[in-house]
Amino acid sequence: MLYNLYSKREITEYLKEKSIFPNKNRGQNFLCDRNIAYNIASVVPKNYLRGEFSLEIGGGLGALSSMLIDIYKENLTIVEYDNALYNHLKERFNNINIIHKDILTFDISDSDKKYDVYGNIPYNIASPIMEWLLQKSYGKWNYAVFMVQSDFANRLIAKEDTENYSALTLFANFMSDVKFEYNVSKEVFYPIPKVTSSIISITPKEVDISMINVFKLVSKTLFHNRRKTIRNNFINSPYIDNIDKNNIDEILEKSNIDGNVRGETLKLDKVIKLSNILKEYIN
Repeated sequence: MLYNLYSKREITEYLKEKSIFPNKNRGQNFLCDRNIAYNIASVVPKNYLRGEFSLEIGGGLGALSSMLIDIYKENLTIVEYDNALYNHLKERFNNINIIHKDILTFDISDSDKKYDVYGNIPYNIASPIMEWLLQKSYGKWNYAVFMVQSDFANRLIAKEDTENYSALTLFANFMSDVKFEYNVSKEVFYPIPKVTSSIISITPKEVDISMINVFKLVSKTLFHNRRKTIRNNFINSPYIDNIDKNNIDEILEKSNIDGNVRGETLKLDKVIKLSNILKEYIN
């Protein structure tokens, strides 16, 4: 008899029976609320249509998977790294493609499919997964809906001149539009985490792919030392060692940027302009 995916009591009994122990280092807090799972699966960004195929990052015990199967049927693919959870999902859902792999090594670029991507993303690999989605999987997804820790969501949607504004903020918003959807109480998980989670939706932007790496290097340089000025960071940057540092002032002047302010003051459009100009000086 299958246990109830949305009952903490039954989940506890099942995990004990199967000797599955939630791994804190992997951020394994299992969603066990039917309404929240349904709401996450129901998120489709405004002006977008749901695609034919879906990819779930980390199926866990299957709370969200079950809802996605109702929508995508056999066109759902789950990528699960944890061996015990992979075996559980294979036993629970035998009519869909379940792949035992680290999502960061999973390449969807060779596929002729385009995916709607869903996932409950552990905090410790949230940044690499964003890079996997935005850059490595560029052009292969329609939109993404992620559940992440709220402080990570705040970093993605931060505005300039705020504490959460960072190189990650710039890269995420250069490559996509990120929208905060709603917060999720920590009480709907087992084990109960110490922090609140947030649902975000991500829609891709069309970018000049030749500019992606340059933009990333510029963004990292701007925040190389948060307390230092833009000019100081560019002169001392370990990320852009293939340009003549004597040209820094000229590059900043052409970009109409005051080198004596901090990187956190620059809006996205300014960073894009700076990246385009700096590219001309790369050896």
